[in-house]
Amino acid sequence: MLGLANAFSAPAGSAAFVLGLALSSSGLLLTFDDVHEDGLRRDMLVVAHLAKRPDGTRVGQIGTALGLRNRAVARSLDRLATDGLVVLEAEGEPLALRSYRLAD
Repeated sequence: MLGLANAFSAPAGSAAFVLGLALSSSGLLLTFDDVHEDGLRRDMLVVAHLAKRPDGTRVGQIGTALGLRNRAVARSLDRLATDGLVVLEAEGEPLALRSYRLAD
């Protein structure tokens, strides 16, 4: 936030303004990178959990086993399904009861 504060307190076009804006932007990019890495790490945990259960398992069971919220598990499973790595077995179920397995 220091970079952003410097950007707004300095005259536009000055070195302090440009540096402040650059610092605040780089901080935002680092934050987005961290969020992306967390998502990838969570996806890896979900795949590893599904690999131990070839017949599939439910979102709620995955969340409980991994200590994650059902919504976070569902986001990972949606990404993995879009990539063709997992298959939704029980459509039309409430979130916690949806069952997934690894794709063949």
